[in-house]
Amino acid sequence: MTLRQAAPRVFRASQAFLVRAQDMGEADKRLVFFTESSGVLNVAAKSARKSRKRFGGTLQKYLLLAISWTERGGGMPLLASASLVESFWDIVEAWDKVRHADYILELVSGLFPQPGPKPKAFALLLRLISALSSGEKPESVVRKAEAAFLSLGGWGPALAACRKCGREAGGGPRKGADRVSFRFVASEGGLHCGECVPPGGGGVGLSPGAIRTWRAIQSASPAALGRLRIPESILEELRVVMPKYIEWCLGKQFRSIPPV
Repeated sequence: MTLRQAAPRVFRASQAFLVRAQDMGEADKRLVFFTESSGVLNVAAKSARKSRKRFGGTLQKYLLLAISWTERGGGMPLLASASLVESFWDIVEAWDKVRHADYILELVSGLFPQPGPKPKAFALLLRLISALSSGEKPESVVRKAEAAFLSLGGWGPALAACRKCGREAGGGPRKGADRVSFRFVASEGGLHCGECVPPGGGGVGLSPGAIRTWRAIQSASPAALGRLRIPESILEELRVVMPKYIEWCLGKQFRSIPPV
């Protein structure tokens, strides 16, 4: 008997979203889920390609699932069951929603790759997928996802003040902060005011309104995010900055390129 055969089988369960699927052999699939209890989860789904009855046709994106799986030794976990909790399938009715939803799923799995419980990240993911399904503008949902996941994962960035001189950023006009320009510098994980920008420039300019909006998303609860309305001009500013900062943090681009 090998060590793998002797190892006890462990059963686990969680709510989950499917992030991606890949054919494996003639009948099986390799699935990547983002789960509430275990974060990113790679499992093998036996006979998933041969029979839809095996998992009841639930192995699709944009569905909130209740899944269970078994773990034994060092082998890949095996999916045991999958049942539907809530459907956001109307996302597939519009290609714009599909590509934004795919990006959000890849974003959360990329920013939270470590195994272990991820209840806050999962609650936020559920809120964002629900907002996308319910008709909130996809560009708004994605910008909220980027800022909120970055903050929750400890990636920042620091947006309260200039990283060099400490000048307050994004304040109201009575404090005079709106008369000072700021630039976001990815390598610094924060802002430089106009007086501290090195010769030749660097970074990307952000208006006080964009800075305040980014900070508001960072501190908002998942429920409060749904009440936050972002003007088109600020969405455009954040679209230029946020995906590039995420790429700098992780050192790679996602398969799903941020929509432009």
